[in-house]
Amino acid sequence: MAFFTAASKADFQHQLQAALAQHISEQALPQVALFAEQFFGIISLDELTQRRLSDLAGCTLSAWRLLERFDHTESQVRVYNPDYERHGWQSTHTAVEVLHHDLPFLVDSVRTELNRRGYSIHTLQTTVLSVRRGSKGELLEILPKGTQGEGIQQESLMYLEIDRCANAAELNVLSKELEQVLGEVRVAVADFEPMKAKVQQLLESIDASPFGIDGEEKAEIKNFLEWLVGNHFTFLGYEEFVVRDEADGGHIEYDASSFLGLTKLLRAGLTADDLRIEDYAVSYLREPTVLSFAKAAHPSRVHRPAYPDYVSIRQIDADGKVVKECRFMGLYTSSVYGESVRVIPYIRRKVAEIERRSGFQAKAHLGKELAQVVEVLPRDDLFQTPVDELFSTVMSIVQIQERNKIRVFLRKDPYGRFCYCLAYVPRDIYSTEVRQKIQQVLMDRLKASDCEFWTFFSESVLARVQLILRVDPKNRLDIDPLQLEKEVVQACRSWQDDYSSLVVESFGEAHGTNVLADFPKGFPAGYRERFAAHSAVVDMQHLLSLTEANPLVMSFYQPLGQVSGQRELHCKLYHADTPLALSDVLPILENLGLRVLGEFPYRLRHANGREFWIHDFAFIAAEGVNLDIQQLNDTLQDAFVHIVHGDAENDAFNRLVLTAGLPWRDVALLRAYARYLKQIRLGFDLGYIASTLNNHTDIARELTRLFKTRFYLARKLNADDLEDKQQRLEQAILTALDDVQVLNEDRILRRYLDLIKATLRTNFYQTDANGQNKSYFSFKFDPRAIPELPKPVPKFEIFVYSPRVEGVHLRFGNVARGGLRWSDREEDFRTEVLGLVKAQQVKNSVIVPVGAKGGFLPRRLPLGGSRDEIAAEGIACYRIFISGLLDITDNLKDGALVPPANVVRHDGDDPYLVVAADKGTATFSDIANGIAIDYGFWLGDAFASGGSAGYDHKKMGITAKGAWVGVQRHFRERGINVQEDSITVVGIGDMAGDVFGNGLLMSDKLQLVAAFNHLHIFIDPNPNPATSFVERQRMFELPRSAWSDYDTSIMSEGGGIFSRSAKSIAISPQMKERFDIQADKLTPTELLNALLKAPVDLLWNGGIGTYVKASTESHADVGDKANDALRVNGNELRCKVVGEGGNLGMTQLGRVEFGLNGGGSNTDFIDNAGGVDCSDHEVNIKILLNEVVQAGDMTDKQRNQLLASMTDEVGSLVLGNNYKQTQALSLAARRAYERAAEYKRLMSDLESRGKLDRAIEYLPTEEQLTERASAGKGLTRPELSVLISYSKIDLKEALLKSLVPDDEYLTRDMETAFPPSLVAKFGEAMRRHRLKREIVSTQIANDLVNHMGITFVQRLKESTGMSPANVAGAYVIVRDIFHLPHWFRQIEALDHQVSADVQLELMDELMRLGRRATRWFLRSRRNEQDAGRDTAHFGPHLAALGLKLDELLEGPTREGWQTRYQAYTEAGVPELLARMVAGTTHLYTLLPIIEAADVTGHDAAEVAKAYFAVGSALDLPWYLQQISDLPVANNWQAQAREAFRDDVDWQQRAITISVLQMADAPQDMEARVALWLEQHQDMADRWRAMMVEIRAAVGTDYAMYAVANRELLDLALSGQSGLQPA
Repeated sequence: MAFFTAASKADFQHQLQAALAQHISEQALPQVALFAEQFFGIISLDELTQRRLSDLAGCTLSAWRLLERFDHTESQVRVYNPDYERHGWQSTHTAVEVLHHDLPFLVDSVRTELNRRGYSIHTLQTTVLSVRRGSKGELLEILPKGTQGEGIQQESLMYLEIDRCANAAELNVLSKELEQVLGEVRVAVADFEPMKAKVQQLLESIDASPFGIDGEEKAEIKNFLEWLVGNHFTFLGYEEFVVRDEADGGHIEYDASSFLGLTKLLRAGLTADDLRIEDYAVSYLREPTVLSFAKAAHPSRVHRPAYPDYVSIRQIDADGKVVKECRFMGLYTSSVYGESVRVIPYIRRKVAEIERRSGFQAKAHLGKELAQVVEVLPRDDLFQTPVDELFSTVMSIVQIQERNKIRVFLRKDPYGRFCYCLAYVPRDIYSTEVRQKIQQVLMDRLKASDCEFWTFFSESVLARVQLILRVDPKNRLDIDPLQLEKEVVQACRSWQDDYSSLVVESFGEAHGTNVLADFPKGFPAGYRERFAAHSAVVDMQHLLSLTEANPLVMSFYQPLGQVSGQRELHCKLYHADTPLALSDVLPILENLGLRVLGEFPYRLRHANGREFWIHDFAFIAAEGVNLDIQQLNDTLQDAFVHIVHGDAENDAFNRLVLTAGLPWRDVALLRAYARYLKQIRLGFDLGYIASTLNNHTDIARELTRLFKTRFYLARKLNADDLEDKQQRLEQAILTALDDVQVLNEDRILRRYLDLIKATLRTNFYQTDANGQNKSYFSFKFDPRAIPELPKPVPKFEIFVYSPRVEGVHLRFGNVARGGLRWSDREEDFRTEVLGLVKAQQVKNSVIVPVGAKGGFLPRRLPLGGSRDEIAAEGIACYRIFISGLLDITDNLKDGALVPPANVVRHDGDDPYLVVAADKGTATFSDIANGIAIDYGFWLGDAFASGGSAGYDHKKMGITAKGAWVGVQRHFRERGINVQEDSITVVGIGDMAGDVFGNGLLMSDKLQLVAAFNHLHIFIDPNPNPATSFVERQRMFELPRSAWSDYDTSIMSEGGGIFSRSAKSIAISPQMKERFDIQADKLTPTELLNALLKAPVDLLWNGGIGTYVKASTESHADVGDKANDALRVNGNELRCKVVGEGGNLGMTQLGRVEFGLNGGGSNTDFIDNAGGVDCSDHEVNIKILLNEVVQAGDMTDKQRNQLLASMTDEVGSLVLGNNYKQTQALSLAARRAYERAAEYKRLMSDLESRGKLDRAIEYLPTEEQLTERASAGKGLTRPELSVLISYSKIDLKEALLKSLVPDDEYLTRDMETAFPPSLVAKFGEAMRRHRLKREIVSTQIANDLVNHMGITFVQRLKESTGMSPANVAGAYVIVRDIFHLPHWFRQIEALDHQVSADVQLELMDELMRLGRRATRWFLRSRRNEQDAGRDTAHFGPHLAALGLKLDELLEGPTREGWQTRYQAYTEAGVPELLARMVAGTTHLYTLLPIIEAADVTGHDAAEVAKAYFAVGSALDLPWYLQQISDLPVANNWQAQAREAFRDDVDWQQRAITISVLQMADAPQDMEARVALWLEQHQDMADRWRAMMVEIRAAVGTDYAMYAVANRELLDLALSGQSGLQPA
């Protein structure tokens, strides 16, 4: 960073002067300024501004002080650490100041010394000053730069800043050494000229030499010496010496007088050892060579830091003996290294000789190659190497040119002090690292103490390294150059080379080369440092094994150098494309029980750009876990990989992999059971369950073993062995449990044992099409074997588990149906499903199957995903869930049962499984059917109703229409016709919904004043019914819509569409008036609360959520947190009617409270049964038609067309059921108070048989009923709804177990379950329907309860002691002989024509007829019921006599009948119907009449006349009426009353028969009866007297009637000497 700014150097000088002015006198300033200008002369402005101005001024003054006094003969050196206190300025570096008279080499030498000592130079300022000094060396004046002249001295000033050295001794040493170096420079420079003169002397001595030298050579030597002097050699020293022999060598004897330059310093004080030379050096020095070259043993400290060169001239006598050697020491100047070898004397001769010997043409390729090699060969080699050796080296170099291999050439110095090495290395592998490796090998092998190197690059593919190694001449090393070269090659083999050859070796050449090419950059440096090449090959194999299916591989290893006892482990993870995030991996490893100590990621790039990652982890196992790396590699690796892929969850259960040695799937099995435990509300969180298992790993292992035995080994064992094995395992677990100290842990482990024993089937050992394990588990439980299961307890339950989705499917019987809900309640989706299945169970009373319900919870929905992404994941989860159900369900093939593959069954055959999409669409059903068809499931596309080849509930609007039937009835009974009269509606839902959308299109007279869903509140206080209907229709038809799509321009004043997230909503006057709100402003929640309480006609629920509870319930009881704030109580509702299209909109107690306050509602399961009813019709039709298709009598396409063509027929069948069922509820509600006792008895009976739990169904207790009775109230409609369902369910079950469904005649009832068009075509196939018995039972039970009432079977069972099946059989006879359905239809046709009350009264009469007639059949045909026969017999007689009532009735009886029927006709009832209903009592009497006709053989009409005549004569109709009017206080009285009536009937019949059998009696019946009475005068009189008493009696007394009946019996018996009571 810059400490100050200056515009230019001049500006800087100006600022500097200002700073200096503060420290020096004014006179001195110009001199100092001149000095400063020269001092900072060459330093750039940039560099200066990096320092503080005050520090620059300080160092200027410091240098100035150095100048003030100076002795020219000495050098002045200061080395110090500037600081403020002592020097007035500071620097972070050490300052070095040197002042010396100007000489060459000063700066180089100082710099060389500092570098040699390892100091970095940060600043270097040097200047040569022109100065004048006084006699004592004091500074007189500084002159401008370069001034020459007398008395002017040139002085060199150097200022350097170097790495700081804190140590005072170090500063001292440095200062001394620098002075020494400067001394050496002075000596060398002083003797420079004498040394050059010496050369001249030697030139002359060569000419005078007695030794014969070849003339050409002599000339070349002389040329060389002259060339040397010609500025090609920096002379540093000169010496002369002779060699003296001694044992094993010799020593050098110097002539001290000859020393010049540095030699004077270097040769002082040498020891004998220093002078000694080896024998080979002696022989070299004795060679008669005039000119020779060598290297000095110590690097130069002057000028350049190189080993100086020796140039020796030997003086040789005539015999060729060396007399003495004259030796120059110095450095070749840099120009020598740049000059061509062809101009350097002496060398050029060697070069020419080499070229001659090579025989290469100068212009040919090799000639050029040779010339190039020689030109760039190090000059040292050219000077020092003898021609022969040089030739062989050069030729070898020429041969290796352009070949990518390493070559090494070694040459020894004749004195034995140096080895010279030339190493050729391919450029692409050359690096500092490679050079260091070569250096290391050479130094080791040659035992060198020092090494210098120079690297040379050219266009060649090879780089050349020249190395000079300092060796000890005493070490006689015998080096094999080839061996050395091999070692160098081996050392230079990079990691990459090793790796490449190993890859080729491991993968084979072709594949190996491809692998290397695929990863051109190889492994990163960090990896190469930590791992050997062979590890890399293994890792590469792992990387190449990565596939789409297997995107992660893991391998464990123990580092080689690990001390035993260390518990550290490593593992590598291999992964493609993206690195594994540490935050993802760490929790997984931690949960597996491993503590991670470190992680190193390495990235490899494939040539195609794809990335591969290797993560190296170091970890130790958590406490108390013993690791066996081999076992780890398999089990743990497997577990880890599956957890990362998401096949297994990442939680504390995974520790079992290490603690219990369990494979990941066994751990997942235990986890799955734990997650089920959570759903069944065991009350412990998963973490606690996991730690329990980890605390008792032995038990955990045994549990998995028990599971394996039950479901895997069981395939191979016979029943006894299996039982035995299970017993033993169970015993072992129970024994181990005794040692578990913690009560909660004991409870968890026992529950595990219970669950495994309660598991009936599982797909755990079932594989998919590819033979792989499935990614999900499903378990079928026997819920009754699971203790403390929340009620109600289903018959079967399937739990599907995977990390992606969980789900349950609860079934209450073998044939059960219900939708599958996509739940969002992670904590308790089973509780939600349990609530739904309870409703489903009662809802299904109208159809064949009993209740079932499923729910699945997607656990990995994309966070922040779009609607489509979420839907896609939901569908994927739905698929898994459906597959899980089908995996373990039996199939039917050609009528035979086929168990699922690889599934051990611990239960019986169970092939009926159907589903539907709850809140879903046709798509969901199609998906489910697709899966079922893939599985070859027998139901095919009947498996899930509502698919594209099924009945689309939304399109049909069937659920809404069904609920609307209920709404119409409620309003009809209040005198309103919702199709004609306008009613106000508040709705829950939006037009996109099935139930809401269809519901609000049921009438164009509706005024939808408000509605809301989870997003918006719609308010239209005074809508126009017609235009708003059209707009609703438009929205319904949009693919997706919300309230915000509503056209607000057609809304009435004061309305609007508001967001539920708004802070507050202003309440308009119109809203206040319409909804009776006082406030001006409400929050959305408060407004919704007000809307629910609004005084409107209808509250229509087509949404999700529970909005109404009872005041006695808390919000928590409801279990729908989201709506707590807006929920209201049943007694706060001010609407007249609630239509429950959606499920669970009100709690049952909320409905009851609403009902007790006069509100009209049924229950959700009554109102919206249309959907499930439609689905069941679809399934039953498909089962029928699929058989036809399979038989080849129809194609799939024809089947689908037929199905579609029957849509309306199916719809009307369904709505018929809704209509009938709500009608039955109205009939029941009408008499609920009077009939309270019957209901009590029904509930008690169901409870005693374990069929009903009053608390679960929120039915009132006995006390509550008594309390209600005192207020004049009985059961409410919602409660009767529950009972009507239960009575149907109970009857269905009873019929299924009986022979009723097998009775030829009764079986005809199944036809009512199918569209008439289908019955006509496929009547035969229908009789073979797979569910024939179930359908017959369902149809009869529905028909009976709908028409005869909820308690009908119960009453008749009690009064006759017959079974429900007998009752039903008798009912069918009665129904058919009296054509009751026909008359019911006649009454139903009067909707909106007569008042609802009249309709119900008419129906009541028909019910009474049915009840009495059924009882009559039960009593008179106790053991010989035969529906077909009895119907055929009684039917025609009844039809004939029924029309003749007019003729048959007489007297007061006839009058009573006429009055009744006239009253009906006045109320608007058609005549025929009125006559029929008014005469029900008499129609009933036709039964005993027909029977009497059978006994007597008389014509039935005659018998009827006699019968009615007897009645009139004895006043029996009046008497019967008295009995019927008896009040009933308890069941005994009720039974007594029935008995009385039966007795009267029997006795009247007996008397009639007796009258008819009189001999010689008149034909006229009245006369005949009169005659009979005369014949039995006494008895008749007694009876008449009795009648008079009864008429006079006050109050009613059962005893009185008992006596009267006895009298009548006596009368009858008196006429029946031959007849006994039947």
